[in-house]
Amino acid sequence: MNKENKFMRGIVIGALIGAAASLLDKQTRDDVMQCGKKATSKVKEYAKNPSDLTNDVKQTFTHMTDSVKELSDDITFVNERVKELKEATPQIVTMLQETKEHFTKNN
Repeated sequence: MNKENKFMRGIVIGALIGAAASLLDKQTRDDVMQCGKKATSKVKEYAKNPSDLTNDVKQTFTHMTDSVKELSDDITFVNERVKELKEATPQIVTMLQETKEHFTKNN
């Protein structure tokens, strides 16, 4: 058995042990049961009305696309401000040096 197989087996065994240990807690068991019931209910609903699944997927995709577009716009805005700041910084440094020289000459 090669190292990759041992590694993957170790990951799976670790995940199973972790899942089993977490189920020792009653609240976790209740949460898992509730989540399972909701998932089962949703699968049954989609089985009866496949068009609902299609609509939900389209709606989620549209929402994600809008979010990505908004994030892209925000990143572009920040990049533009950083560029402006980089361009303005040498001018500001020069002005500060001139001001400092003016006041040090007068003292």
